[in-house]
Amino acid sequence: MPIPGPKHDLRPGAKGAMSARLLSVAMLCAFQYWLLTSTVEAYNGGDRDIPLPALATSLVCFALGAGLVAAGELSAWRARRRPPPGA
Repeated sequence: MPIPGPKHDLRPGAKGAMSARLLSVAMLCAFQYWLLTSTVEAYNGGDRDIPLPALATSLVCFALGAGLVAAGELSAWRARRRPPPGA
């Protein structure tokens, strides 16, 4: 009975790429939180021109973050489908 291989990606640089994606998503989340608080503060201060551009910017940040998460999941899925070396 063969010993099953590891479930994680063993390619060189996979851990660094995963860390970079995680850091990028965390920075996008922090930016969106800052954008939300500054938009609410500006709106409460009487500036009614801010919410629509802020919404568009937030949607772009969300799309970027979702794309990074999807790229990471796709990479992990491909690594799991790849046959182990020597098989």
